[in-house]
Amino acid sequence: MIHFRIRDDTLCGAEYTEPSKKAAKDGRLCDDCVNMMWKEQYRRNTLMAYIRKARVIAKGDAVSIDDSHLERGNAEGLYLKDYLTT
Repeated sequence: MIHFRIRDDTLCGAEYTEPSKKAAKDGRLCDDCVNMMWKEQYRRNTLMAYIRKARVIAKGDAVSIDDSHLERGNAEGLYLKDYLTT
């Protein structure tokens, strides 16, 4: 079985042994190692979206939200026409 490793540790925590040439060519991959790679890739993809949003907000380039249409004014009704200003 072929394990993936980063530096000296395998992703699944198993003891690493160098695969033979035949195992490297036709061998099976460790399911736990592959699962760890998928989880890390998913984590990075979702985390990068949050980092990009935080960078935009930190720069101050975020779009300001116009809440003026939410003010009720003197309207007291339940319908949209009561809240529209002309």
